Amino acid sequence: MLQWTSAAHGRSEYLRLRSVVDALVRVAEHPGDTRAFLGVATATAMELTRATGAAVLMAGDDGALRVASARGQMRRVGRAAFDNGQTLARACLASHQVLHSEAAMSDARIEGDARADHTLASLIATPLRFGDQVLGVLEVCSSVACAFDDIDTQAVALIGNALGGALGRQIALDDNARLLARLESALESTRARAREYQDAAYYDGLTGLPNRARFMERLDAACRRGDEAGRFAVLFLDLDGFKEVNDTHGHALGDAVLRETAAVLRSRLRAGDVIARLGGDEFVVLLDSLRDGRRDLPVIAKGLVSSLEEPRLVDGVPLRIRASVGWVLYDGRSSATALLAVADTAMYRNKRARSRSAGASTPSAPVAIERREAGGGMGG
Repeated sequence: MLQWTSAAHGRSEYLRLRSVVDALVRVAEHPGDTRAFLGVATATAMELTRATGAAVLMAGDDGALRVASARGQMRRVGRAAFDNGQTLARACLASHQVLHSEAAMSDARIEGDARADHTLASLIATPLRFGDQVLGVLEVCSSVACAFDDIDTQAVALIGNALGGALGRQIALDDNARLLARLESALESTRARAREYQDAAYYDGLTGLPNRARFMERLDAACRRGDEAGRFAVLFLDLDGFKEVNDTHGHALGDAVLRETAAVLRSRLRAGDVIARLGGDEFVVLLDSLRDGRRDLPVIAKGLVSSLEEPRLVDGVPLRIRASVGWVLYDGRSSATALLAVADTAMYRNKRARSRSAGASTPSAPVAIERREAGGGMGG
């Protein structure tokens, strides 16, 4: 036989169900972040069921429950109480079912003293589902026994379903964000390795200067710009007596001399000039944007040699760095390879001339720089 229900009671249940639907829409459309969203969900669950407390408990990878949001009485319940079965949360998580206790104080599914300590007389717990996963539990309580009916249980279950779906999507977004961050980190590592490889391909590991390949690229680009004759020049520098430094003091000091030479060249030349180490004790410079190369090149070369010859301590050893220099002005038509070869020839011509004037002995005076331009018609 059907149970008789008054019209007023039916109308009341209809309004309650309508309130549940409206609440689910508010929960689903909430635009805030996860914390705010959980706060709205627990507040809505309490409003619909007239609960005196509510909590969202998230399950970790190890199955342990942690409190993600709590209101009312549930704020006083510690994480351990939820996790070790002193409410319905642990049993709900294990069974994947909605659980309702009208008399929690005597419910055999609940253990411990939390229900008495916090007056948890009635409880409803529902799993937070996302697909086949259970992400956690939504649990509400009342300090009054038999406080909830079937509509309350259904309302909590529906809110739990909406909350589980939203949390699952948020977790997926967070996972994607973490994946993107890892991919970006890996990409940056790849970029860093590419820069290292590029540095290895274009820069001298000992001095940090561009190497021959990089210098030739820059010189070739300068030649292809079509600058007028005399607008840039190549200066070729070779250290004197460098083999004796290595033989007498060892290669460690020889390396220190090369680094010191690079530092002196950097300090004496303009920021826009390209200084490179070709290899061994050979250095080259691309001097760009010259106003009067015929006049300025001998002065620049002599200044570099004089700066290198200043007495200094290199790794604790007092010495003077001696060098021979040759140069060539761009003639408006020659290639990068031809320019470098002529500057190299000019440097060795100056080195031989100085060696003859010094009687083929190691000079003690500063190296004299001859005011010569390169041959082959390239120096003008």
